[in-house]
Amino acid sequence: MKKIVLVLSSAILLISSVAKAAACESGHWVESVMDDGSIVKLEDGTLWQVSAGDTVDSALWLPTTEIVVCDDKLINTEDNETVEAKQIK
Repeated sequence: MKKIVLVLSSAILLISSVAKAAACESGHWVESVMDDGSIVKLEDGTLWQVSAGDTVDSALWLPTTEIVVCDDKLINTEDNETVEAKQIK
């Protein structure tokens, strides 16, 4: 019985991970970074407000930096950095 529960729990975690991965959108890049990293504009015109604790990373992102958007995170795939961010436009 414990093995069945363990297998089911593992399957649920796997499905959850796949669903989260499906929510990610690649193919984006930084168009500009404003306000010392507080705002990131992507090539599609979306604006993202970066959490205060993460601006130390986003402030250093350069135009054309490749980005993956996952819900409330921007992932810099070139430097393997992730920042918490909220889409504001």
